[in-house]
Amino acid sequence: MVTHPDEVLPVERGGVFARERAGDPAVAVSFDPLLRQGLVLILSMAVMNGANWLYHVVMSRALGPAGYGGLSALLGLLFIMTVPATTIQMGLSALVARREVGGDGSFFATVLTRWLGGFLLLGLVLSVVPLLLSPWLATLLRLASPVPVMIAGTVLISWLPLPVVRGLLQGAQRFRTLGASFVTEGLLKLGIAALLVSIGLGLSGAVAAISLGALGALALTVLGLRSRATRRPTSVGPQDAAIFRSLLPYAVAVAAFTLLTQSDVVLVKMLFPPADAGVYAAASTGGKIILYLTAPLAMVMLPEAVRRQAHSGGGRPVLIRSARYAAIAGGALVAAYVLAPRPIMHVLFGGAYVQGAPLLWLLGLGMLAAELALLGVYYLLGTGRSAVLRWVTLQALLFVAVLWIFANSLETVAALVAVMGLVTFGGVWWPLLRRSDTALRPQRQAS
Repeated sequence: MVTHPDEVLPVERGGVFARERAGDPAVAVSFDPLLRQGLVLILSMAVMNGANWLYHVVMSRALGPAGYGGLSALLGLLFIMTVPATTIQMGLSALVARREVGGDGSFFATVLTRWLGGFLLLGLVLSVVPLLLSPWLATLLRLASPVPVMIAGTVLISWLPLPVVRGLLQGAQRFRTLGASFVTEGLLKLGIAALLVSIGLGLSGAVAAISLGALGALALTVLGLRSRATRRPTSVGPQDAAIFRSLLPYAVAVAAFTLLTQSDVVLVKMLFPPADAGVYAAASTGGKIILYLTAPLAMVMLPEAVRRQAHSGGGRPVLIRSARYAAIAGGALVAAYVLAPRPIMHVLFGGAYVQGAPLLWLLGLGMLAAELALLGVYYLLGTGRSAVLRWVTLQALLFVAVLWIFANSLETVAALVAVMGLVTFGGVWWPLLRRSDTALRPQRQAS
């Protein structure tokens, strides 16, 4: 396979990954090629996550607990609404990796030209839904005005097409352009939010910044794809229906994990007083730092595991190393949350949110377990094994039901997040650790 020089993150000539691509025997190096390959993406996402953290720090102080609780609930709803689009990024990355290993270089251009405009149009159409439902949603979420809900709908215009272009970049391992896309979104959101809130726009300004930041990232990412967009497909591209069918397992997985990691904030906003919901939202955001920190590992792991599985059936070590790095990084944060929760909450969000400190380690543990489970699910789906979806779907639906029935205090909600995360992790990893790749036979290979 001939690879365009911009499609793969450059690595040292003597590294294992470079020699494997050239067909030379791999030699031992001191730096893990999985980390080398994703270094640019990891650093870029570190910048983006730093900007996201500052965004939440600034907004939590500027809006107060009640306003910040509303912002977190709106974000949770947006994440749930955009599950199909989020699916596309991870699913496309696996498909692009598999097609380019097989020498089908036209797949990238075909999907880009067919889907980008379609998802942009879909985002425009769906943005009307929150507009029409804004009075009802504002009442349900205990917001003072429907305007933030109306503005939140505009986020869909960019959030739907963005995963298409990011999934193509991820699968082709163009991590520089992908990283620039994430950094642009994070920095624009932070800067615009600070400006709009400072001039008195409050929650509406905080939500508008999310929309404008995503729009700027979309424009930059599309510009970064110009070299591939000008290459016309050399053969008839795959049928869109077949591609969507192959992405369906990813849709189920993303929907399940979105419910596991986002629905608690929305339900707390509906069931508890605004100030309490704001305190919980801050603690939940602190717990989700683990997700932000370890997310690049999943983005690097999935296409690389698929490539190695297609070459030699040896994708499992990539999963194990990714999970090890996630466990080390996330475990260190959970330990910090156990040892010094009050100072951490005070530094992150201010004195108004310190009463949420006892929740921090439970939410962090739940997020770490969910992230490790998600790594396992992505690996199984990328190698054509979807039976695990029954387990994670059951856990997600059970989680929402249990929350609704037993959410009588913030401490109970946080404990349920931790327990359900650990149970989901155990159900995903128990068969992975007990059986080898050869024992876990693919049920259906994505086309």
